[in-house]
Amino acid sequence: MNRSITLAMLALLSAALAGCGNRGSGSQVVAKVGDSEITVSQLSQTLHARGLDSAGAAATREAVDSLINEQLLVDSAVNNKLDRDAAVVQALERARRQVLARAYVERMVFPTDAISAAEQVEFYKKHPELFENRKMFQVTTFSVKAGDVTDELRGALASSQTAEEIDKTLTARGVSHDTQSLTRGTEQLPFEDLSRFTTAKVGDVVFLHPHESRLAIMLIQGIHESPIGVDRAQPIIQQYLVNTRNARALEEHLKQARAATKIAYFDAMTTAAVDTTANELQGAVAVEHAQAQKPVASLN
Repeated sequence: MNRSITLAMLALLSAALAGCGNRGSGSQVVAKVGDSEITVSQLSQTLHARGLDSAGAAATREAVDSLINEQLLVDSAVNNKLDRDAAVVQALERARRQVLARAYVERMVFPTDAISAAEQVEFYKKHPELFENRKMFQVTTFSVKAGDVTDELRGALASSQTAEEIDKTLTARGVSHDTQSLTRGTEQLPFEDLSRFTTAKVGDVVFLHPHESRLAIMLIQGIHESPIGVDRAQPIIQQYLVNTRNARALEEHLKQARAATKIAYFDAMTTAAVDTTANELQGAVAVEHAQAQKPVASLN
């Protein structure tokens, strides 16, 4: 799809999503663009998306101008019949499905009970490595394709002491890699890999679990203690517990829905397409679980 169609498609998509709740009676109009109206509801949604629920005059005017620009693009796209373009129609339908699915999950699947203070304190006590014994790690990370990490490579890298040695070893074996120097708190590390860092020392090389066909190799170059108290940890614990609970609820709901619904796979071509979609869904679920397996913010 060329750039002009992409821009028009994005404008149409944005308008379609924004318009879902804007057709009520008595909507106040804040601007007109040709024959099209921009309502207070649309403006409110735009400000909310920008984190400006109580915006001043300048921010409000900027938001209105952005909606005007967007409407100009939408009108131009419709005038050029891009709303009938197959790629645009497919993108709008996909967005509609995603919005409906997300609305259903948020309103009908995810639990609404509040996470109690007792649950938060219990989690704090069960995971001293995240809080009372929290550490900060200075690391150099090498991101590689998971399939490139053989037992022989693991052995060759295990004795490496510097980033230069690791880079040289990977390069000599033709392993493409991206390198970053990072500082990470314990809570920012993948939950399933925490045990590998509990006893880690400066100079250790840690291989994380693969994620989306990539694997991170971390060289630990510095460690210092950075404990936090329960009061400071509670908001992050709450978000973690909410994410975990939501992921489990969604997984269980889909399991029951699939068991109760007749699902048929057809010819090889359809099966291949279904497999592709299944892989995408598995990736989405993996991301959901990854978000659930770690707090949402750093405590630096």
